Amino acid sequence: GTDDGLIQLTQDEGKTWENVTPPDLTPWSKVAHIEASHSDAGTAYAAVDRHRLEDYQAYLYRTRDFGKTWQHASNGIPEGSFLNCVREDPARKGLLYACTEKGVYTSFNDGDDWQPLQFNLPVTSVRDLVVHENDLVIATFGRSFWILDDVTPLRQIDLHVAAADAWLFRPQTATRMRPASDQGTPVPEGSVLDYYLKDKAASPIQLEVFDSEGKLVRRFASNDELHKTNPNDVQFQFHWLRDPKPLLAEAGMHRFVWDLRYALPKGVRRSFWGPAGPLAVPGNYTVKLTANGKSSTQPLTIKLDPRVKAPQDAMVRQFGLASKLAARLGEVSLALQQVGDLRKQIEKCRKEAGANTELLAALQGLVAKVEAAVEPDSDADFMLFGLAAPSKEHEPLPKVAAALTGLLIIVDSADMGPAADAMMASEGWEEAAQETLARWARFQKDDLAAVNALLEKAKLKPLVISLMIAGEVPTAP
Repeated sequence: GTDDGLIQLTQDEGKTWENVTPPDLTPWSKVAHIEASHSDAGTAYAAVDRHRLEDYQAYLYRTRDFGKTWQHASNGIPEGSFLNCVREDPARKGLLYACTEKGVYTSFNDGDDWQPLQFNLPVTSVRDLVVHENDLVIATFGRSFWILDDVTPLRQIDLHVAAADAWLFRPQTATRMRPASDQGTPVPEGSVLDYYLKDKAASPIQLEVFDSEGKLVRRFASNDELHKTNPNDVQFQFHWLRDPKPLLAEAGMHRFVWDLRYALPKGVRRSFWGPAGPLAVPGNYTVKLTANGKSSTQPLTIKLDPRVKAPQDAMVRQFGLASKLAARLGEVSLALQQVGDLRKQIEKCRKEAGANTELLAALQGLVAKVEAAVEPDSDADFMLFGLAAPSKEHEPLPKVAAALTGLLIIVDSADMGPAADAMMASEGWEEAAQETLARWARFQKDDLAAVNALLEKAKLKPLVISLMIAGEVPTAP
């Protein structure tokens, strides 16, 4: 293509050339770009720019017979968005991308119809565009480079998708990588899950992930209550934080990113520093979308960061230990919440006891034992930099929780099997946690029961230990 409106074709590596210019292409029309089809030898697309002639229409020509005939193929690109380039997707025939003076457009039917592919891209002159594996990369005039991560859903859109009430797209292979820095990266960290809803869902939708044995790995719902960080609770730049995003149930295309982690047990709160749920082991998984009572599934493959050379069995051992630590941390966290709730109940009972000295004395004794169970951890600062072994004496709940949290962070800190010292420390704190939880159970069975007998005698409500995390909704068996 030339800058004075000609299109020349060679089929013998440049020895001879043939003028195949479309008949209606007038002189001094700039042929900005010609894209030869990846799938059909006789097909090509020519982007023509005539804005220097004060003509701001989008001119895209398509040939399917080596330039013998041409068709206009720019329906849907408005005036003012004259063309700078056109590209064909290398993986799907007929999927085209056009960079124009005001943004990016895409066609799913070989250029017959076009629609915007804008999202959060500002209105700007897009000068060039390439498809790099599964990503779309564009170069703008004065507005930097932009990348649309993972265009695999665009490659899957067809008449079946358009007619469906809900559609889960097959996700691309997810690479288990760790963030490059505390600030994170602009690349989605995890598995990108795309789905389409024709209309707003009448009830909450769900996305579930199952392992190769059919066991539930993670469940997300559009009515989940998401934790939001209070800016006053952090001592660094707030934009470093990434609060969880909601699963949307509105009509349209949606993208949700699963971080490849199992959920932490309820009651264990994840912070900027940790802990996080165990990372999924590389392998095969299944993603399930449920909307309006109907479900669909797609396979998902997770692979290890190619820079990591750890064997699969090391990842399995890491996952096993992290899962064990997380589960035990959940039990200890529940016990700590039970202690907090019990404190409030005891305080209320003391006010209601009046002059009942026997009951007041029993409640005071109960308070002493409760406080012993949650004695503050004097080594909390030290445990940020090292992990002490449990003492021979019984350990209070906060210290056990801090130790399990530290161990979970350590075990999860790199893609490798657990080190010998981490295994040894985990065994020690596992025994300490079991003993501490057993002591808490004995307290409920003996000490709490004795006080409840006195409360019953005084015709007051008994002290109750909840088996659920506050705010948790009971489910049917």
